[in-house]
Amino acid sequence: MSPQPVLSRHRLPKGYRCALAALWVTPALILFLSLIVARGISLHLADPRLLLPLIGMALPALYIWREGVDVLPEGLHIRLHRWRYRSFEELDNWYLDNRPQRRLLTIWDQQGRKVLEIHAAHLTNLPTLLATLKDNLRYRNWPY
Repeated sequence: MSPQPVLSRHRLPKGYRCALAALWVTPALILFLSLIVARGISLHLADPRLLLPLIGMALPALYIWREGVDVLPEGLHIRLHRWRYRSFEELDNWYLDNRPQRRLLTIWDQQGRKVLEIHAAHLTNLPTLLATLKDNLRYRNWPY
């Protein structure tokens, strides 16, 4: 399969993504900087027993930065919990529960399984995503 161009990206708003990524990276930075202040810059800072946990502590920040939905010409690249590609032929319908206390976007596949369920506030440029879904999938007027 040749790579498809990304038509639109829908992520957590940038301010929230930056704040959450910084929150996950901050403990690793504090630990690393405190070691530099205490012992100075030395080769001990390149020890894998230190670097591997620091990198492991930064992985959730990368996940938070990348999570969301990418719209491609032939489907959706969903990056929530697991990264997976779903073509529009595999998907069946969608529903936006627009009640103020809910505001959930749900997409189902051909077998009736939920492929995506996400709060509308967690996606940037929601009208563009909804227009793409409207063009490619059938809209369900009621949830089940």
